[in-house]
Amino acid sequence: MTGDASPVFRGAVAHFPAAVNAVPQARATTIRTLTGWAVGSDAVELGELVACELTSNAVKASRPDDVVGLRLTVCDAVLTVEVWDASTALPILSTPAQDQEGGRGLILVDAVCLRWAWYLPLTGGKVTWAQLPAATRPIMCTASAAPLPTRVPVTGPAPSPAIPPTFETDPTVLQRVIDRLRGLDDWHRPPPGGVMRGQYGRVCRGSPRPYPQLTATAGIAPAAETDCAPVACADGAP
Repeated sequence: MTGDASPVFRGAVAHFPAAVNAVPQARATTIRTLTGWAVGSDAVELGELVACELTSNAVKASRPDDVVGLRLTVCDAVLTVEVWDASTALPILSTPAQDQEGGRGLILVDAVCLRWAWYLPLTGGKVTWAQLPAATRPIMCTASAAPLPTRVPVTGPAPSPAIPPTFETDPTVLQRVIDRLRGLDDWHRPPPGGVMRGQYGRVCRGSPRPYPQLTATAGIAPAAETDCAPVACADGAP
């Protein structure tokens, strides 16, 4: 799993073949990533549960040789779990029959999360996401002797803007802007040339990206060996 472990914003992405073993791989990846970010144990447990349920639904909606993407982000004590699959069939929260074995994943996600929804990326498929509280333990940073960069102060009065700025505070409009921005992010696409095996042993290859992955940052750690790499909107994107 690759990502950014900065103290302000933490994000990581992993990809798995759309097969039954994607669920335990997503579980292990979520536990390892959130624990490494010093997320509280309760949030790790719920994040693991949500990641497994969303990944399971994504696998069921995928073809045998598709790829499933998982992104975890923590910001402002909120954990966002996003899962992408290639299907455009939208998730529906419904009540299954009492004797039905499956169909309760979204009910569980809806019960334990602050909010959940889905959005359609510009590059295809869908992303189902969920948010839940995730307090992090403070991480002690070692002191550095390197001098911090400084800026030269600007003297004189600041120039007045040609057009007075206006700020939009309508939640519906702001949510619509977030939806469109999220849809431009191609984080779910596998790395170019990345190869993984599908459910029946067929080769799934990453598609070339027309632009760099937006979640890429300097100093990204390589994916662990357990990872398989080398999510109209119902409620809006997080």
